[in-house]
Amino acid sequence: MIDRLSIRTNRETTLDPSYFPMLVERLKEEHLQMREQLTEIRTMAASLYSLVDCSIGMCKLIELQDRILYLVEELEQHSEWEEQDLFPQLQAYLNGAMALSFSRSITVLEQDHDLAKRVVQAFVDGVNAMKVPIDMEFLHLMASELMTACLILLKHFTLEEELVYPLIDPIVEQLS
Repeated sequence: MIDRLSIRTNRETTLDPSYFPMLVERLKEEHLQMREQLTEIRTMAASLYSLVDCSIGMCKLIELQDRILYLVEELEQHSEWEEQDLFPQLQAYLNGAMALSFSRSITVLEQDHDLAKRVVQAFVDGVNAMKVPIDMEFLHLMASELMTACLILLKHFTLEEELVYPLIDPIVEQLS
């Protein structure tokens, strides 16, 4: 009996009505910031197609590599936070069938995330292996790899938001 009360007390603490809205605010802020960074990186990558001098392109590739690696690190921290904090909180508010469906959908979204990481890794490996001087074909290939990774990640955010926001917004409204 005491164990059951303890479990209930822990769950009640977990479901603090002021905590969930803070999580939702953080989710939306982080998604917005990462979307902006992805858009900037994608725009920079697209600009590589209009370069005439490959030596400038080489410097741009290194700069883009630094930016995408920084973003991927942020994304990893964000994903870990979602899995450890946000999604368990959200599932605590969902009924059994909805929670199960949500878990399955998150698993599919993680596959998008993994695909994006593989494409980013292909870009990073390409930049790390580039031989001087580079040619336009290589420059365009690397730009394409990076733009693809950005599009996959942007799609990932959109799909996650289309899944999560309709679930969290009514909960936040109810808690207010």
